Amino acid sequence: MRWFVWGFFFAFLSGLSVSASAEDACPRNGTLGVSRTVEIDTTGGPGFGMEHYKAYDFLQDKEVVLTFDDGPQKYSTEAVLKALADECVKATFFSIGKMALGYPEIIREVSKAGHTVGTHTWSHKAIGKLKTFDDGKAEIERGVSAVHRAVGGPIAPFFRFPTLVDTPEAVAYLGKRNIAMFSTDIDSVDYKPQTVDHLIKSVMAKLDKRGKGIILMHDIHKRTAQALPIILAQLKAKGYKIVHMTAKAPVVTLAEFDEAIEKEAKGLPQVGAERPMSSVVKTVGGAAPKDDGAGDATEPEGMPTAPAEESVHAPDGGGSASAPLPAFPSAASPAKKSTVAPETAVPPGTTPGPGKQSSNEPSSAVSGNSGIATSPAASAASSATAPASPPLMTTASVVRTVSGEEAKLAAPAAPAAKSEAPQETTHKSLMERAKETWKLWFGE
Repeated sequence: MRWFVWGFFFAFLSGLSVSASAEDACPRNGTLGVSRTVEIDTTGGPGFGMEHYKAYDFLQDKEVVLTFDDGPQKYSTEAVLKALADECVKATFFSIGKMALGYPEIIREVSKAGHTVGTHTWSHKAIGKLKTFDDGKAEIERGVSAVHRAVGGPIAPFFRFPTLVDTPEAVAYLGKRNIAMFSTDIDSVDYKPQTVDHLIKSVMAKLDKRGKGIILMHDIHKRTAQALPIILAQLKAKGYKIVHMTAKAPVVTLAEFDEAIEKEAKGLPQVGAERPMSSVVKTVGGAAPKDDGAGDATEPEGMPTAPAEESVHAPDGGGSASAPLPAFPSAASPAKKSTVAPETAVPPGTTPGPGKQSSNEPSSAVSGNSGIATSPAASAASSATAPASPPLMTTASVVRTVSGEEAKLAAPAAPAAKSEAPQETTHKSLMERAKETWKLWFGE
């Protein structure tokens, strides 16, 4: 009789688990999903994004790549992740090293969710405005080492220049390091003060006009997090397809910069070695504060802050990139999920974060008709077709579809979303749930 009851509950809980897994798994019926996943061979540092690099245009009509810069940031990045998860969509995040070290638990969530993590320098300094290229090299490599350290695992050899301004030296260096460069096709300009409705209409109007493209957004802005669910809904309604970019091989960090980042981390625990605050600090006298969630409304002192609401760039494209490194919190600091905090709140004791990525700000030179500010040296580099890339490589040899059906030139519309690996779930095992139910009903 006892084994019969056990079998009954096991079958019952199995049904519940299967239903829950089916509900949580991606792709799900009715979601936007991912139409195809491409694998990029970054050998030689190829460039992508037609505003600057025109050699490898791998997207077909109605195909879209979503990219986010400058994060991670508390609240806004978490809300962006939720919006993407709700639609079973994957994106690429170009993270700043300082921000990743400041919020390691958030950038790890980005990676765990299956998104591609690239880099965006250490502190968002414009490479072309540094005194020497050794300084520019340090910005690039410290960013790579910091994001790699924060994620605690492989990241992609994908890089985006702050303010989208490259230099011949930087392009050549990334080519030698086999790190791909990314510009954009559609700049959301979400850093500029505007309503959420205006942002949505602007992005969709640019996309409808172009018909496809790599979209640049920033996961540090509240308005972007609020607009994203509606943008995804409109993409789905208009028949756009999401393409997810992955790398053929992970980036290889350099030991000297890994060592430098360990000094910057100031004792931040490695992945897997973190302890929750409750196991480290315990109230032994007096009354412990109530955990009503109110403490999560503002960020703790010392947290790195994202660029302010207004553009902090000078007319020549310079920004507040020289701000001192903020004090980094413990990696065990809890993150409030699916909540967007006001962007205007700046916690006391913090220092300005990296300058806002602004590709449409005034400059002494403009690359073509793209409206993207470039220096004279960068214009010469950008006019070439991915100068660091092997000259005879075709798009097919650099970008390979690894999931979903290869887009056809004769019929560019991508097929329905193909199956992807289901997201990780946090359900208890069936045996654990069965034992708990038995104990509740029948005792030990």
